[in-house]
Amino acid sequence: MVLASCSPAVLEGQDHSLMRSVEKTEKGTSEASVETLVQAEPLELTIVMKEHYLDGVVETTTKQETIWSMMDFWASYEGWRIENQELDRIVFQRQVEDISPLTKQHGYFGLNENGELAVFQGIPNEGKVMESFKPIPVKPLESKRIDLLKGGIKIKDSSHFEQVVHQYAGENQM
Repeated sequence: MVLASCSPAVLEGQDHSLMRSVEKTEKGTSEASVETLVQAEPLELTIVMKEHYLDGVVETTTKQETIWSMMDFWASYEGWRIENQELDRIVFQRQVEDISPLTKQHGYFGLNENGELAVFQGIPNEGKVMESFKPIPVKPLESKRIDLLKGGIKIKDSSHFEQVVHQYAGENQM
């Protein structure tokens, strides 16, 4: 049985952003370097999150994130879809089965200048039409319902939102 002698070795490392090269030298001789994709520092990414609501509003949040573990990073965005991914930026999106906080707080149904059902930020004759909601032609209405819409119907929640759209525009519009 022959035992190999173990001579002292010197390890040298060089950091090239995303690639690290490690060389092992023994008393002046150099062996082939081994390249790895291990990164010495945490990854810095710009994260964009887009939430699409039932009322057409898209809320976008942008933040910088320091990533130490990719497994933890991906786990924190479970339920999100990747819309776009670049080297230093990821855009996530998800569908939210609710109306937006803006609509919950300030949203009113009313009629726009073309007589279509629209969502207003504020009372229809004072507020502005929310561009995110595509106006829907309404089925013929009796005058008291037209007056009700002209005055504005406060949007309470997502089920109320869907109910009013179905009531005034018909089943095929949602």
